[in-house]
Amino acid sequence: MTIFDHILLFSAAVLAFSYIYAHWTQLIQNQEHSEHNIYHLIAFFTLGTSTLLLGIFGWSILGFMGDGTENKLVAIVASAIPFAWATGVVKQNHPKFEKAYLALMIIGFLLITMTRFAEMKTLGRILYPVFHSTAGLTVILLPILSVIKNRASASYLLVSVGGFLISFGGISMAFIIAGRQLMFVSQEVLFIILAPVLFMTTILYVVGLAGEVKKDF
Repeated sequence: MTIFDHILLFSAAVLAFSYIYAHWTQLIQNQEHSEHNIYHLIAFFTLGTSTLLLGIFGWSILGFMGDGTENKLVAIVASAIPFAWATGVVKQNHPKFEKAYLALMIIGFLLITMTRFAEMKTLGRILYPVFHSTAGLTVILLPILSVIKNRASASYLLVSVGGFLISFGGISMAFIIAGRQLMFVSQEVLFIILAPVLFMTTILYVVGLAGEVKKDF
């Protein structure tokens, strides 16, 4: 890991925890009615903790419970972030579907966790991309539709861009875990682009989520 990677990871952690502090304070002071932010706070906490640990220990931390992308925690943490963000976006745009979507994401998270720790690699190689693609498409498409329908400011599109980046990283990792490669993303390339992807995703979400959204009740 390069010094530049360390800087990007520490910067991403600072941004993530700053978002948490600002919005948690607003929530407990009842300064805004944004229950969807609970899901975003979960995602930012997971992202902030992950980038902080990576910034301190480097890529070697991925070897604590397996080698590289075979690390069991990698798949679990990489699932928690997009699943929480996707549920938050659903809650923010279409609250009536929140419970059903949350149940779907919880099922996916539990299944992915089970396949990783139970060494059910074949099933895991199927479930991981399926649920990640579902969460990714949700985060990408809903903000675009909201902006097209004039239910959100144009800055909300940055959430879609961030969703694309984090989904691309997650799906690339899924291919590598399966012993394959998505386009040009080998394991070596993944570790080169991972820090910039995490940093840019954090910025895009922080700015994009600041956009006002009119809920579809």
